[in-house]
Amino acid sequence: MDAREFRNTLGHFATGVTVITTTTDKGEKIGLTANAFSSVSLDPPLVLVCIDKKSSSLQTLKKDVPFAINILQKGQEEDCWRFAKRTEDKFAGASYTLSEDSVPLLNGNLATIECDVAEVIEGGDHYILTGHVKRASYDDVAEPLLFFRGKIEQVAQAELA
Repeated sequence: MDAREFRNTLGHFATGVTVITTTTDKGEKIGLTANAFSSVSLDPPLVLVCIDKKSSSLQTLKKDVPFAINILQKGQEEDCWRFAKRTEDKFAGASYTLSEDSVPLLNGNLATIECDVAEVIEGGDHYILTGHVKRASYDDVAEPLLFFRGKIEQVAQAELA
């Protein structure tokens, strides 16, 4: 299978956009954009996110380490791209607050899920990080930020009769 063709095919599945955040044991804030995110279980509440093995953030995300999944809403495109780049301080210019566990939570999200790492599983060129959900919150009114065919897209709201 041609890798580019496979990637193009996967791009036809519209996904939400998330920013995964955590803090190192030295207090350094870590953040990275990820669109491979899914719920796993309601009982117990578990989610998963896939992170590229080349990510420098992986060494921080170990069993029982707290992290957050910031599900972005329309209007947070800047956060999407800010945390997708390799830069020294991704949080420069970002609006966030710290959780009870000192994890940065982006302000204005569509939804926020606070977790502890349950497992880190090898999956090809990525690691599959499962998280045990501790807290979750959401905005009932905001619209999602979507990634489709390699671009940020908007949802066309269907009107119900």
